[in-house]
Amino acid sequence: MVGKQADSGVKSLESKLVEYLTFQARRARREDLGTITRSCLAEAARVLEPRLVPVVAQPAAITGSAARWAREGIALETVLDAYHDGVRVGLEFLTQQAAGENADQVAAAAGLIVRVLEMVTTATSTAYLDEHRQVAREQQTTAQSLVSALLSGHGVARLTRRAGFTVAASYQVVAVAIPAHPDERRPGMGAPSAARRKLRRIQAALANPLGSRALSLLSDEGGTVLVPIDEISAMTPLALTPEVLDLVSEAAEVPLTAVVTSGDTARIPELAALAHELLAGLQAAGRPPGLYQLADLPEAIACDGLQQARRPVVTTPNDHRITRSA
Repeated sequence: MVGKQADSGVKSLESKLVEYLTFQARRARREDLGTITRSCLAEAARVLEPRLVPVVAQPAAITGSAARWAREGIALETVLDAYHDGVRVGLEFLTQQAAGENADQVAAAAGLIVRVLEMVTTATSTAYLDEHRQVAREQQTTAQSLVSALLSGHGVARLTRRAGFTVAASYQVVAVAIPAHPDERRPGMGAPSAARRKLRRIQAALANPLGSRALSLLSDEGGTVLVPIDEISAMTPLALTPEVLDLVSEAAEVPLTAVVTSGDTARIPELAALAHELLAGLQAAGRPPGLYQLADLPEAIACDGLQQARRPVVTTPNDHRITRSA
């Protein structure tokens, strides 16, 4: 009998907490961040109030609000701070109500609000991550479509109008070769996963030094990177330099080889083809990894034609040089 009374008392204090959180949410009718987070706290408390079966689904109010805030650009820490403020209000209420209650009742009510905090934190963080992943996938698809258009020389204007991308007047065009990671050579089924991890590390390493306007079309074996060269980036010039390539190689955990040139945007297909042709030749000749730069490529193409332009001066961080034949 005593146990039932105690159990009833515990539920009563937890119910008071749920009612108080609900009251706090309804008291303010504004559709601001604080009001919505308190409504979500109250909803989570109602879902978690003692029951015989575990909770499987998270309230849609929490995940839906979080996804909307993520799309609107509200920082995750701002949202979590608002939730923490609501939890502090609940803890203050429990402190006021604790007089005359036994320790078990207070502990159970405090446990409820901790579970509420756990639910809203997990649900909100997961929703933010999912939303950002979706946005990143959409941006990556658009960026890949744009770099494909630049490399083919077709459909650039239409794609930029539709996607809102800004195309630079000229680009640094980089052909990149990525060797296999040691994990890719190990027996078993782990090679595809190792290749994907390597590629993600490379893409992440390229992001900081090259900025958001750089474009890349890469597989786990290599590809092309386009870095804008125009007045927009003149104050903070972006370029794939030997130092940048070293950083990317370190992140990839394999030594990369790259051939770089630059020119007007309209010449990207021509420059990319030439850079990849030279890259293949360097690999066939067993040249060491590093960054190789085509010297004076526009004049070489204009004056000597494509055949001689295949043998320009090429330098690497280790001062290797390939010179034209006499």
